[in-house]
Amino acid sequence: MNALPVRLIREIPPRLLWRFLIGAGLGNLRAINRFERRRRQGVYFPPFIFTSVTQRCNLSCKGCWATGVREPVDMTPELLHTIVAESRAQGCRFFGILGGEPLLLPWLPDFFDRHRDAYFQLFTNGQLLDGQVASRLRRAGNVSPLISVEGGADAYADRRGDGLAYGRALEALARCREQGLVTGVATSVSASTYADVVSARFVDDMAARGAHYLWYYIYRPSGPVPGFEEALSDAQVRALRRFLLEQRARCKSLAIIDAYWDHDGNALCPAATGISHHINAHGEVEPCPPIQCADCRVEPGQVAARIAGSPLLVAFRAEVPRLTRGCVLMDHPRELAELAAQCGARDSSGRGTFFRELAGRPALRCHDHGGEPQPERAWAYRFAKKHWFFGFGAYG
Repeated sequence: MNALPVRLIREIPPRLLWRFLIGAGLGNLRAINRFERRRRQGVYFPPFIFTSVTQRCNLSCKGCWATGVREPVDMTPELLHTIVAESRAQGCRFFGILGGEPLLLPWLPDFFDRHRDAYFQLFTNGQLLDGQVASRLRRAGNVSPLISVEGGADAYADRRGDGLAYGRALEALARCREQGLVTGVATSVSASTYADVVSARFVDDMAARGAHYLWYYIYRPSGPVPGFEEALSDAQVRALRRFLLEQRARCKSLAIIDAYWDHDGNALCPAATGISHHINAHGEVEPCPPIQCADCRVEPGQVAARIAGSPLLVAFRAEVPRLTRGCVLMDHPRELAELAAQCGARDSSGRGTFFRELAGRPALRCHDHGGEPQPERAWAYRFAKKHWFFGFGAYG
């Protein structure tokens, strides 16, 4: 199969490829540079914003933080516009759009079309991403769908609670390919999906189906039915890290992404480094999507001030690196609860049970595994992580 640069030139229409290179490429580099300049001046605003636009979902997945919401709400187009416009003023160009399931909002593709000065990564289960939606995303030209695909059909059905969901996700991938969209696949690596997705066969299959990048996530049990038994062991995390390094050296037809390790193989947390935070459907600002507590809410004219001035986020960036280089939700849930309480953070889950869930969580292993760091081997990944994805001074 052709190398990724050749695939992008051949498969992506010039207008869409240009917007991807400017929005998700050059735009991100500029955002990180502005972030670093602000940081040196003692001013904070992240280069990347992730926003959940709805608490509703058309699936009920094990271990998902978006399940069990009592009265799910949708973000208004006006609030999303406020977040995008005021973040753009801070130099942000790249926005992750999450849910629930974002495509339950019929106005969302038109929103993308009206905000062509930004670039959006659309996190979706793919169930609603048909040919018509894919065509609307092509017209906007500034959206990269990231479709959840993990394991085989049986494992997918067990996690998602729907025996037909796997086939629909693959159909969504096909529709995106037909429309020439820069498309990614997100795969959550759990104990039951490990054998299926930590394999060269899976990587090659996703590339053959049209994925241009494959984003691996370590399963983080969350929500009212967390499924702690699905968490990875230390040995599995180390083996996953080795696998990613091997596949980056072997497979040139797609990019293999993680957000867990720097160029030297040291673990890091994007929220602890300050490069991203999450805004939920109510406009509440959280450290990251599964850590569902907040002490502030964004409002028109106040997005930058609220994010910069949040005591919770300030304390999170200061204290979490002292506890772990990994995921504080996984390996220090008690300390996370204490930190949130000290900052006066409130439950933002919509379930009213987040702090009870924290109290009942066991300490689990995460990407700060017990072995020696495993540095990047492929020069392109090593260069990118060294210059654009590192600790930003968070870990001393």
